[in-house]
Amino acid sequence: MYRIAERAAKKKVPGQFMNRVVIIMILAAFIFTVAMIIVFIRVGSEPSTLIENVFRFLSVEGGALALIKSVKTVTKQRSNDESEYNNGGETEQGNTEV
Repeated sequence: MYRIAERAAKKKVPGQFMNRVVIIMILAAFIFTVAMIIVFIRVGSEPSTLIENVFRFLSVEGGALALIKSVKTVTKQRSNDESEYNNGGETEQGNTEV
């Protein structure tokens, strides 16, 4: 019960999960590249289909994360612009001279 209350009390930092996923993707690509170099040195040939599919997966995953981030940014800007417009419109109407 203590851990549940402790987790609830923590403030969540927006985008922290996405940053972790990007770091894990970079590490996975690096480790995979090193492993494929070792395989190439020992065997003398590389599994080109595996390499192609792994990097395609990482590219699609990175693109999906970028799309999610850009959509969140655009919708946040639109909501901020609309709220500023609504707040600004009310103050301008109250200050009009007759």
